[in-house]
Amino acid sequence: ITGGADVTFLTRDARAAALKTTGLVVKSPLGDFSAPVKVIPAGTALASPPDAVVLACKEPALAEALDAVAPLLGAQTRLLPLLNGVRHLDTLAARFPDTTLLGGIVHGATDLRPDGVIAHLSSFMTVITGPVATGSDPVADEFVAKLKAAGVDAYATHEIRQDMWNKFVFLAAFAGITCLMRASIGTILQTDAGRARILHLLEETRAVAVAEGYAPPESLMEEYRALLTEEGSTLTSSMLRDIDSGRRTEGAHILGDMLARARKHELPAPVLAIAAAHVQAYERRLDAKVV
Repeated sequence: ITGGADVTFLTRDARAAALKTTGLVVKSPLGDFSAPVKVIPAGTALASPPDAVVLACKEPALAEALDAVAPLLGAQTRLLPLLNGVRHLDTLAARFPDTTLLGGIVHGATDLRPDGVIAHLSSFMTVITGPVATGSDPVADEFVAKLKAAGVDAYATHEIRQDMWNKFVFLAAFAGITCLMRASIGTILQTDAGRARILHLLEETRAVAVAEGYAPPESLMEEYRALLTEEGSTLTSSMLRDIDSGRRTEGAHILGDMLARARKHELPAPVLAIAAAHVQAYERRLDAKVV
């Protein structure tokens, strides 16, 4: 919006009502933001198809979101999901085979507060995007330009699948260990076997990426190891925040998918398996409404 883009929001009814009343409100260490925004309900026809449809939901809401945006897609519209993980790319390609698909990732922690304010929890925000197919894409380049104009650290890449896998490796380990232990990284490191279990899980997810053909650079793995073994760290994953708030998680999409790929390649993944089972048990309790 601040970068000059013409943005329209399509959200659920309750969120749409809040946006119409208070506008979009963001609280961030990088600077607060608030503004009135255009909001449309699902099923609304636009005068012309948009250049891009950005999916900013979490995986549990993906099916509903795809139904909502389907009428908006024109012949030249790009579809850009900013979801964690990688398996949604296959879902989108199967659902919209004639639509140009972009990949995207966001580095930065956020949370939607009960009062409707978006809380930016980290001191950084980076967006990476690019075409899932090879080459460059003018819409992706323009999207990045608008983000940069708004002060967001953003860039386009020709290797978005590799970038998505790089994040997937980290996130599966980070979310897996914090959810399994129900604690921050710093607290986990205070336990007898915490450091060893963190590093073991990170190696499990790295091995899956290697087997899938997306080996993370060793320099990046060193950064991950340092980040996940920082004494006193207060880092917690958004998946753990979802559990603490009694919300649905991306457990199946992140931990379950990573575990399924480990099993496909017959790779040992004992810590990942128990972390996935832990979150799955939480989801079953939600199903039974006994949380």
